[in-house]
Amino acid sequence: MSVIEGNLHRDERGVVRFVNDFDMSRVVRMYCIEPNLGVVRAWQGHKKETKWFFAAKGSFFVKTVEMDSLEKKEYLLKDTESKVLEIPGGHYNGFEGLEEGSVLMIFSDVGLEESKVDDFRQSLENINW
Repeated sequence: MSVIEGNLHRDERGVVRFVNDFDMSRVVRMYCIEPNLGVVRAWQGHKKETKWFFAAKGSFFVKTVEMDSLEKKEYLLKDTESKVLEIPGGHYNGFEGLEEGSVLMIFSDVGLEESKVDDFRQSLENINW
């Protein structure tokens, strides 16, 4: 897991958020999730696929679980901080939107069909949030 730090610039015209060290050359697809407040979406994982998470709006509590050891890590992503969280293959992920209207952008290094055959899930009963 790694967090790719970015920054923001604010002036009279508004705010520009950027993560210039996020190399998007591996990205094949992108999608956004707008979860309902109070809903935990967990645990989806991939053995090969890498995903990158970016809080486009609002804030998110994100957790990862290593598939073999079940070691957990926790992250906070906010639209007031420009960060991209990289989650490599071999991990489950889950998240919860912390504000009404939050939007999470997710980037993937594989197409949808390849992702579907590399999709592994656990329930919240098996791995506590």
